[in-house]
Amino acid sequence: MTNLKLYKKNYFNNVVIITGSLNSGKSMVAPIVSSLQKVEHLRKLIEVDQILHLINLKKIEKETGYFFIRHYLDKSFYEQLIGRNLNYRVGDETSIFTAKNPSDLKKRIFLKRGDHIIKNHVKNKTTFCMDTHDGMMLFHLWREVNKKFKIINVFRNPIDTVNGCFNVGQGKIEKILFNEIIMFKKNKNIFPLYFLDNYKDYPKKSPMDRVIDEVLFCLKNEYSNYKKFKNDKNCLFLENQDFAENTNENIFKICKFLKTRKTKYTSKIMKRENCPRLIDPKVYGEKLKKIKFLSSKKSFQKLLDFEQLFYNRKKDTLNR
Repeated sequence: MTNLKLYKKNYFNNVVIITGSLNSGKSMVAPIVSSLQKVEHLRKLIEVDQILHLINLKKIEKETGYFFIRHYLDKSFYEQLIGRNLNYRVGDETSIFTAKNPSDLKKRIFLKRGDHIIKNHVKNKTTFCMDTHDGMMLFHLWREVNKKFKIINVFRNPIDTVNGCFNVGQGKIEKILFNEIIMFKKNKNIFPLYFLDNYKDYPKKSPMDRVIDEVLFCLKNEYSNYKKFKNDKNCLFLENQDFAENTNENIFKICKFLKTRKTKYTSKIMKRENCPRLIDPKVYGEKLKKIKFLSSKKSFQKLLDFEQLFYNRKKDTLNR
């Protein structure tokens, strides 16, 4: 029995993962990707993020984690195709009311379930779209889950990312009741996975310093994998501000990457996401001033140092 290995082959291999760190701009890009031809409505499957992080931390064996992820993804995509567990909550990113074709999604509840549903969508090369956190940071694991999956990595200036994370309470994450970040406890200390190597420092830090450390943990690891896999044919990299300001050019890149094209819904979704739009440079200065005021000199300097790597990456990406 010791030589037996868990086995699960995905029957849905045509999957695009819209990913980035917290507040990277995924929620701007993902709906537009879902508006394209033969691309399914967005799925957000936080459990997959958590399992991959636990595998990365060696809290779950790879074989077990990958087995569950493959089953969970196929089950989730299949249930969407037959109208099971659809989200009817108005305003949610995954709500049928934010989809390009709400009426078509509603009609699925009358479909006869079975293998024919799967075979039909595999034959038609349907693309399934999902939103995850830290997918580029964990890309080496995603490749082992399924090497055919495609990644669209959205990255953003760390100043904007820190400001966004701080505004949603990430500096006091242990006090958020509905918290989807993996947390740990050591004696009386409760802290997120980003502080595993320096958990004793977590309670001593200000909320803004905590956020800076969290963001830099994610972005440094993401940047490391970007350097390794930037030429991978299954990866596409989009910078947040460039996508917002030059949306049509970036949609062209996405269509080429996914071998698809715009639909009659795309322009409507773009308008809803306020794309294209110009980013006011004054807003950056306000964010920078706020972060500097609320952080320690040491943490603020670490953030500024990493911002230079962001500019290097942005230049490299836009020149490709």
